[in-house]
Amino acid sequence: MSNEMTLPLKELVQKSAIDNTSLPNSIMSRQQSDRFIDLVIDHSVLMKSVRVRRVNHPKGEINKLNLGSIVTEGAHTTSRATTRTPTEDVVPYDMAKYRSAFDLGGDFVEDNIEGSGIRDTLLSMFTKRISVDTEIAGIESDLTLAVGDAQSDENNLLGVNEGWQRILEANVPAAQQVDAAGAAPSKELYYAMKRAIPARFRVAMPDYRWITPSGPFDKNMLDWSHRETQGGDRALADGSHPGPWGINMLEVPLMPEDLSYGTAGTDGSQIWLTPLQNLIVFIQREFTLEVERKPRQDKFEFTIHFRLDFAIEDPAMVVIADNVSLSGNDYTA
Repeated sequence: MSNEMTLPLKELVQKSAIDNTSLPNSIMSRQQSDRFIDLVIDHSVLMKSVRVRRVNHPKGEINKLNLGSIVTEGAHTTSRATTRTPTEDVVPYDMAKYRSAFDLGGDFVEDNIEGSGIRDTLLSMFTKRISVDTEIAGIESDLTLAVGDAQSDENNLLGVNEGWQRILEANVPAAQQVDAAGAAPSKELYYAMKRAIPARFRVAMPDYRWITPSGPFDKNMLDWSHRETQGGDRALADGSHPGPWGINMLEVPLMPEDLSYGTAGTDGSQIWLTPLQNLIVFIQREFTLEVERKPRQDKFEFTIHFRLDFAIEDPAMVVIADNVSLSGNDYTA
């Protein structure tokens, strides 16, 4: 491995760009990959709250153990102890490969007030945008979307994987999917969702969170501001407010609020109720970074390849509300 590959990521990119050298097919070291993953995750909202599994292979599985049956008995009830064996299950992953690229013109570098330092500024912006794209992919990816040269940037981002929204819709038990039918979120909707959590998972209630787009989050804050109490004053003054029924809320601005619901409209959204660690993003450590000088075009090419997959450890723990719409009346049971 060359000396260049032992440099930290920022120094690696700086050296490649400033020296006008080519760095083809450069696989980041484990430390550089972990550093880049940290940067991508730290710039997100949902991604830094869920479980991130860094893996070394494009396809595999992680093990999980379940012990859902009774394991305790009266010491005198049987002639020998009754033993139980945990059931073993797996969460599979199958990575999709992604590419991020941008070009930087030589004139732009020379004429910019920051000079060669503009490369660092743009790389930081680039990393933040990768973070946004990754979170959007985690939420909305849909393998039924068409991809290709004639398709939109959105399709070519989302059409290569399945995101948590699609996984939840397909795997959460029907009794745990509450149809708001175009109604706005209300205490009754949150109550219906909380009551839909299976009894065997209620011991994990301290880990549960409402995961919501900005609209439902703001609606809950507005409802609190109407209260003529100190809690209402705080909601109005600084936006602080408790989550419904004692469960904290996580506002995820990148969750969509333009989902269609039946024929009633296209301003639908979802609300998820789940432990955050139940959502998993797999990131393969094998990142490929290429920074290449193209002298005839007087530009630098930056390209990163990486692999991702998304999973839900146990969909049976999740409750989701579909067809939530701020344009509707408050949900009533």
